[in-house]
Amino acid sequence: MKTPPIVHGTFTIERTFRAPPARAFLAWADVDTKARWFIGPPDRWKLVKRELHFHVGGTEVLHGEFGSHASIFTARYHAIVPNERIVYAYDMHVGNKHLSVSLATVEFAAVIGGGTRMTFTEQAAFLDGEDGVRSREAGTTAHFDRLALELDDPSEVVSARVFDAPRDLVFRAFSDPNHLTRWWGPKGFTNTFHQFDLRPGGAWRFVMHGPDGTAYQMTKDFVEVAPPTRIVLRHEQPVHGFRMTMTFVEEGDKTRLTWRMRFDSKEEAERVRKPVTEANEQNFDRLAAHLGTMAG
Repeated sequence: MKTPPIVHGTFTIERTFRAPPARAFLAWADVDTKARWFIGPPDRWKLVKRELHFHVGGTEVLHGEFGSHASIFTARYHAIVPNERIVYAYDMHVGNKHLSVSLATVEFAAVIGGGTRMTFTEQAAFLDGEDGVRSREAGTTAHFDRLALELDDPSEVVSARVFDAPRDLVFRAFSDPNHLTRWWGPKGFTNTFHQFDLRPGGAWRFVMHGPDGTAYQMTKDFVEVAPPTRIVLRHEQPVHGFRMTMTFVEEGDKTRLTWRMRFDSKEEAERVRKPVTEANEQNFDRLAAHLGTMAG
């Protein structure tokens, strides 16, 4: 049987999102976030296996089934510049066919007035002798349609940072209240814990003391706890409520910690977005400093 010729193809897709570059970059870097837009509709596509090791030299695997066919995406990351670019190579297998090999680049640029322009370029070699550029571009466009819905969700505030510490240590900094009380909250805040029951249905009750002496009663309940990868909690206050999802992802010998805060209304999220984002960054600064003491 004659080996089919290789068909080469290149395409570029540009999209503009309201979210800033850091948020757009995170949509590729965080395993849970990427799953929401990269995986196809659940009524047509069944997930079998998903892995994401987002660092230079790291790999990604996405194995699914649609109808009677298997689809396997395997990638390796070759260059990552946070908030600026991602370069990866990937193979696609469909059924028992090695369909293609591709080099993909993703570039992020800030837009004047706010937002991000994302430029995606793929250079593909289709190994079955057929020109698959049109269908690949259409499929990628559908991915980015879902990404737009993810990034333009006005009810979410998302913060993330990569810490120079192993995942078990970062998770312990939260899961052990003796450590948590020493870094939780923005700069200048202290805590008095009354209850910390880290389990699904468990309660977290404490008082945060502001730098000016104001006391803030805090009421949180844990929804999901999956050591050392994920914690979900519900925050209830008279002024606002939100569901917070924390994910702890290994990136080589470091850890990416992501906080997703989904508020009960988009109006509330927009009202507090700026101060909450600034407070989260201060909180991450405190965590980084505390992790240094734990490692020592």
